[in-house]
Order: sequence, then structure tokens, then C-alpha cells
Amino acid sequence: MNRTISSKPQIFLLHYAGGDRNSFRPLIEALQTHFQVETPELPGRGNRMSEPPLKNKQEAIADVLEQIQRTRQKDVPYLIYGHSMGAILGFEICHAMEKDNDAPIHFVATGYPGPGIKESVSIADLPKTEFFAEVRKLGGISDEVMQYEELLDFFEPVLRGDFGLLENKSNQIPNIKIQTPIYAVMGKSEKYALNIRNWANYTETECECQIVNGNHFFINQNFNYLSQVIKNLMNTATAK
Repeated sequence: MNRTISSKPQIFLLHYAGGDRNSFRPLIEALQTHFQVETPELPGRGNRMSEPPLKNKQEAIADVLEQIQRTRQKDVPYLIYGHSMGAILGFEICHAMEKDNDAPIHFVATGYPGPGIKESVSIADLPKTEFFAEVRKLGGISDEVMQYEELLDFFEPVLRGDFGLLENKSNQIPNIKIQTPIYAVMGKSEKYALNIRNWANYTETECECQIVNGNHFFINQNFNYLSQVIKNLMNTATAK
């Protein structure tokens, strides 16, 4: 398919566990007049429902990285934004793009306090009731979805796949720092919100951290705030 070439900057939105390319619909609508919005999607969901899910984090990073490189328009600046699992993958994707001499101007990470903070709890193979109880405690699914059994049935396979992907024993805490500035945001009621400054240990440049009202899915009520943050980061970078 031919892509329309635009002079707008790009933003790549990386979805959370159980999510897909449509997970950020309100944010997309708020950004699309200012950005070329790109929505990489992992196999096993959405437009890639027929593809088998990936087994570990490095496979997921390689898959998303290939999508970014394929759609990247080199003559415009870009940002990477990831929520939760998207932030986990996005951090290492920034590092890979830096090595490719095409670094983003900013990495925006939400719903995740950075590497090495969260307790390692394996839940992907738990029975259904226990699985969703743990997912809810971890903030891995919204309260709205938890109310509907048919939605839980729909999301269960992809959620198990995503948590299994992150729990794979081959995954290691990355011993890297990125050159890209980081802007991190977490909801006040998230378990590890007070650890958000941990992100400063993983960049060689500036790191700004904010805590806002809400839980793990604070993004659903704060998309206007997030879109303004993203616009401001791009405007500041391109004005230098």
C-alpha cells in the first residue's frame, strides 16, 4: 500500500498488554492533526489476529522495531510513546533506533516505573479466576472490561500471551542507558508510582517524571493532558 508523504512529525504509539492498534483511540484523535500517528501492533490481535502470538520480549521488540523502521519517514522528527508493556518494549526500541542513528526526540513512558522495580510474579499460566484476579491487582486490565464476562473471554488469550511474553525466563533486565530524553507519567494509585524517578537511571540526558490522579489506566481519563505533553515535547525539541 502506498503511504502519503507528510511533513508532520511522527509518533509511534506502543500498546499495553492485551491491547491493539486501536487502544489509544482518543489519544490518536487528539494528536492526528499535529502528527502522523503510527500504531504498531503485535501478532495475535486486531489486524494480526490470525498470526501466532510471540513467545518472548526480544521477539516482540524485533517485531515492533521492524514496523517502526518500515513506516519511519526519515526527514521528519518523531517520538515513541508506550504504556505499560509498550513502555517496557519502547525503552529497548529507543536504544535500537539510537544505534541505527535515528533516535527519537523523546521517549514518553506511562504506567511503568522503569526496569528493575516491579516484582517478578508469574501469572500467565494461572487458572482463569486467579489469573484475572492477579491481572486486576497488577493494573493489567481496566475496571470496565472486568465487568463483562464475554470481554474477559475475548481478552484472555491475548492477555495470557502478553504476560507470558514478559515473564519468559530468557528476558533480562536491560543493562543499558538511552541517549533519548524520557518523560514518564504514572497514576497516583499505581503500586509503583513513587518509584517513577527510577527512569532517571536509564537515560544519559534529562528525565521528567509526573504523577497524576488515577490508576493504571489513568490514560483513558487524561488523554487531553497526554496529547498536550506530547505536542509540547515536540514543539520544544523542534524549536531548538
